[in-house]
Amino acid sequence: MLRFFRRWHIRRLLREGLTPQQLRWLRERVPIRERLLPEQRQRYDQIVHVMIERCPWEGCEGLVVTDEMRTLISGHAAVMLLATNDFYFDSVQAILIYPGTIIRNREENPVAVGEAWSNGGIVLSWPEVRAIPHYRGGRNVVIHEFAHHLDGRDGEMGGSPPFQNPADQARWNEIAAAEFEQLVDDSRRDRATVLDPYGATNMAEFFAVASECFFERPSELRQEHPELFEMLELFYGFAPP
Repeated sequence: MLRFFRRWHIRRLLREGLTPQQLRWLRERVPIRERLLPEQRQRYDQIVHVMIERCPWEGCEGLVVTDEMRTLISGHAAVMLLATNDFYFDSVQAILIYPGTIIRNREENPVAVGEAWSNGGIVLSWPEVRAIPHYRGGRNVVIHEFAHHLDGRDGEMGGSPPFQNPADQARWNEIAAAEFEQLVDDSRRDRATVLDPYGATNMAEFFAVASECFFERPSELRQEHPELFEMLELFYGFAPP
């Protein structure tokens, strides 16, 4: 019964459209939307609308979740699903939005601007989300944390996202391991790279950082890391313009 209702509800949402205000927010503050082909943009808008309506949104520390918040967060994440047919991040257990920096009870990295939890929750700092269009280095906290969620769909956030073909999975593991070691070495030697050095933390962070770069700086990633770009293109099902 729940599956039937989900399919019925999504079919209904797909027939609806975004409001003029929602489209304005996306046009002005989610740059990748304007780079999409017309047919991709149509599908993108559908995904955004389904996410707005079906994802579980929750404000923290007194923050009231607004339509703007839901629209922009969905807008940044939706591009990751352009090649999917029946997945809208509605497996996320909760999208928690904080009014500022996220304080964590950890000695290492006691503050954060985003988190993805193994139980399916995603935590985001709203000021960090708003700042995404102004970052020149390809930083995107929404793509980063939702990439962790995709990575964990096979039961583990270990930096080996689930490919449908075992041969592709093995190829990813081989290429990602080599690229990770190179990034670790680049970071140790303070060499500039298109990939954020934070990706050298571990394999899970490497996949999340690589996903940010794939969507935000695709031309540079393709040029500097062609095999990594090819595997991300295979995983996400298309090449960002």
